[in-house]
Amino acid sequence: MTASYVEIQGAQADIDLWDGLIKDHNALIGAMLQRMSQVASPEAEWFDERITEAESIENRLVVGLDRAQRRLRGLI
Repeated sequence: MTASYVEIQGAQADIDLWDGLIKDHNALIGAMLQRMSQVASPEAEWFDERITEAESIENRLVVGLDRAQRRLRGLI
């Protein structure tokens, strides 16, 4: 069975969405890293904890992107 054009376009849209979320998340992490370098030690520790959490979320986003890419490859 061949995938329809709509299924393929939907799978590509999923990949684009995951990719966009990862790029936005990377920008957020970069902004937090920059801000962390400008604050005092207690605040820097708070930023470090948030960055660690953000990196964990980023890892889950990458897994989602990988799944979407595999889905697309399975369709074409």
